Amino acid sequence: MYRRLVRALGPVPHRRAFALAWPAIVGNVTVPLVGLVDTAMLGHFSDATHIGAVALGSTVLSALMWLVGFLRTGTTSLVGRALGAGRHDAAVAHAQRSAILAVAIGAGALLVQWIAIPAVMAVLAPAGEVRDLAIQYAWIRVASVPAALLTLVISGWFVGAGDTRRPLAIVATVNIVNLGLDVAFVGGLGWGSAGAGAATAIAEWLGLALAVALWWRAADARTRDAVRRWRGRGLRRGWRRLASMNGDLFVRTAILYAVLTFVTAYGARLGPDILAANAILMQLMFLSSYGQDGYAHAAESMVAREIGRRDVPAFHRAVLASAVPAVAIGAVFSLLYLVASGPFIAVLTSIPSVTETADRYIGWVVWLPLASSLAYLFDGVFLGSGRTRSMATTMAASALLVFVPVLLAGFAWIADSRNDDLWRAFLLFNVARGVFLGIAYVRITRRGAWLHATHA
Repeated sequence: MYRRLVRALGPVPHRRAFALAWPAIVGNVTVPLVGLVDTAMLGHFSDATHIGAVALGSTVLSALMWLVGFLRTGTTSLVGRALGAGRHDAAVAHAQRSAILAVAIGAGALLVQWIAIPAVMAVLAPAGEVRDLAIQYAWIRVASVPAALLTLVISGWFVGAGDTRRPLAIVATVNIVNLGLDVAFVGGLGWGSAGAGAATAIAEWLGLALAVALWWRAADARTRDAVRRWRGRGLRRGWRRLASMNGDLFVRTAILYAVLTFVTAYGARLGPDILAANAILMQLMFLSSYGQDGYAHAAESMVAREIGRRDVPAFHRAVLASAVPAVAIGAVFSLLYLVASGPFIAVLTSIPSVTETADRYIGWVVWLPLASSLAYLFDGVFLGSGRTRSMATTMAASALLVFVPVLLAGFAWIADSRNDDLWRAFLLFNVARGVFLGIAYVRITRRGAWLHATHA
């Protein structure tokens, strides 16, 4: 089948896909290291209460970052298609609008944090020490939100322009700084979850400083001149298109994060050991997902360019060049977790009760990378092509038609523990995401409608 596709489409750009993917893979794998380092430091120098507090506190901050992830993905799609079509000034205007939006959202987060964070924590966890520590952690972390949002926009520009190496440098710097400060604040000073939050906040601001410096150094004279024209006609236009695309991405991400939040929050109701164990298992899931997202980023960048050039065969070649290695990476992670889950858990915690609980449920995480590989790949394809409405509808279908029914069926009829039911539903939810997006891909291809992107 693969050979027939190659004969039909022409040479597949595997080298180009790899050149884009490997920096994204390395960079993406380091993204969850912020959470992994926090968890590991607390797992060895604190207790299950602080691990659970960071898990819950991160849920609030991650909710905001996930929900506004369109600042990166939307920028990549719009900038990539504009550059592919040779509309350089339009690409700059797209990035400028995203930057303005990032500043506005960051300012809003700083204003509402004192009310919003305690209110959300009251929903996620019962009153007690875990909730109090989680609120403290989130208040510290929110100070870095404006920096993190602007960094998303700059990274989106780089990926849209076909540059995944500079985003790697940015994220690597953030994680190295975070690692050093975590060791100092948590391991050295014993600040617990508050120290983990402070380390991450400082690292995010240093990451923004580096991102701005790298962008300005990489920009040519034409790009710099376009950036200076903040009041140009091109910047005043295009907000409706941006709002429509970002609205779809917001809905899609909100549904995904609601599922992830439910997994964390329900674990909190099952006890501190299950909460801490699920936090560790989620970190392993994130580690594999960010690794798999490397080829999704490659597909996103290449697809956006080819759609901008209106070259449909090249678009399909870009998808094929990313699909095979994306599935292979998922299989590698699954095999790695199958044979070495014990050492992974041991790195993250030495608390006996948490280790035992994580060992009990690790089997679900073993299969997640392979089961989710198509979902990550098609996310990149649909983002790059501007088909964000399809992403929102398929995400809703996966949650409402698969996750919720499977979860309820497990609670009612399956004689497993509640945590097994939770992970089963989450695994099948990720399978459904890939299947539904794959069906949408085939339908759009048969209609010959890939050039009719809804957000051009």
